[in-house]
Amino acid sequence: MAGKDKMLVLQLGYFNWAEKYEIPEEINWLFSTPEAIPELIERIEDEEDELELRSFSALVLDDSFNITSLHDLKKYIEPYTVLYNEQTPITPDSQTLAQLLQARPVSMEKPEELIYLISRSFYGGQYGDKLRPNMISVHHSFQGKYELDGGQFVRLSGYFGEDFRSLVSWRYNKLVYTNSASELWLEYEKIGNCEIRVHLQLLTSGNLGQIFEERVYTEEDLKEAMIVDIPNDAYLSFRIEARGSGELKIGNLHQRMSRYQFGKFILGGEILKDSKRQELIAYFHPGDMKPPLNVYFSGFRPAEGFEGFYMMRSLGAPFILFGDPRLEGGSFYLGSEELEKQVTDFIQKHLDLLGFDNRELTLAGLSMGTFGALYYGSDFNPDLIVVGKPLVNLGDIAKNLKLKRPDEFATSLDMMRLIIGENSEKGIELLNHRFWEKFEQADFTDTTLALAYMRDDDYDQNAYSDILERLYDTPIRIISKSRPGRHNDASAPIIEWFLTQYKEHLQRKYGRKYG
Repeated sequence: MAGKDKMLVLQLGYFNWAEKYEIPEEINWLFSTPEAIPELIERIEDEEDELELRSFSALVLDDSFNITSLHDLKKYIEPYTVLYNEQTPITPDSQTLAQLLQARPVSMEKPEELIYLISRSFYGGQYGDKLRPNMISVHHSFQGKYELDGGQFVRLSGYFGEDFRSLVSWRYNKLVYTNSASELWLEYEKIGNCEIRVHLQLLTSGNLGQIFEERVYTEEDLKEAMIVDIPNDAYLSFRIEARGSGELKIGNLHQRMSRYQFGKFILGGEILKDSKRQELIAYFHPGDMKPPLNVYFSGFRPAEGFEGFYMMRSLGAPFILFGDPRLEGGSFYLGSEELEKQVTDFIQKHLDLLGFDNRELTLAGLSMGTFGALYYGSDFNPDLIVVGKPLVNLGDIAKNLKLKRPDEFATSLDMMRLIIGENSEKGIELLNHRFWEKFEQADFTDTTLALAYMRDDDYDQNAYSDILERLYDTPIRIISKSRPGRHNDASAPIIEWFLTQYKEHLQRKYGRKYG
């Protein structure tokens, strides 16, 4: 069978594509007819130690193959890895299994194209990073005004020219590798009669002076991520060209390993974005499709991608992961009304899919993620909210930068400018108010709140006491634990307590068992 470092792809059907189409060297292609699945399982089990097989990278169901036939293979299948012919309808008897596996319909009219997409999309791991605004250089020919707007934008205003001409470029190039395609996403805003386009140069790896391809992306192209998929390692050099007049704000340029239409960061991952190109990331895992639905908000994360996957999967239940790739490592899940509604809609959509109500919902987070859990938990009447190191007074976090944590977490000022539009005493008050306005109107009747906090928290020392004060007259069950130290101290025991409370609640309320 396979080498350990290759993707293991199983095709189930009656004609082996490997006999007609070229299989990329990174794929080990396995074929079986439906009738031979018992022999296939026996073969897998015989070679399991050698393969270290935990799951197939992808399963391709050719033609009229019935999804119910996958039942005996479930232990080797991860959600979002099953691809079936879009011409084959899901029968009522296979609906539940299809949801459990999050099976996806795809076109199989051109098998060679699908094989290529699998080779570029069904790899392990995830990666994303960004070129930040402080890495931008403004072209010497621009005669207008420009300034660095904190860590969020470079702001440029004036006349950019009648025709497109160079405006800004990044001082660093990005490396794109042959083993996966890259997705590029630019944050920008504009006011007035101006237009931009991205000019991309591809340079031969090892010879930075040799440009072997150039591409231009218009604003229409930029509505979707730019995908770069090339056969050899190369460096990417970016510049933005503009014309017309007005104001432009150029923000982060994100680079992520692409999975084409099969997900963002990980298979099944999604991006939620608003009309200002601000993003959050979301992922749903069906687990065993039994209550509750567990929702986890990632903490501050400069490396882009999902956090907490294996932790949440170990609980066995359906779960959702949220992440925030904005600014340096997140903006606490706050944004426009349009963006925030997508978060609540995503949760509600999957509650409905599973047939659960709000009392079969839990929300959780650590550090920055505590804000997301408490803030969006206010939109529901959840069964449980469990948080470690709560942060809720975001204005105070910015204010504490000056005396309590000098020069540490300046992103809090960028967050205030992004959400409120100004850094000021009024901005501090307004940013704090964003949380309490929602929290004080929430219905937490019979909710359990498990909360671990740091007694000397230098980010938001009043979070715990403020939460208790607001919940004084609410029939809510509160479990709390404190540790001495500042916000970034004692992370290991806080996480241990967090997981213990989570598992004890799921055992007591839902009868789940953990070793």
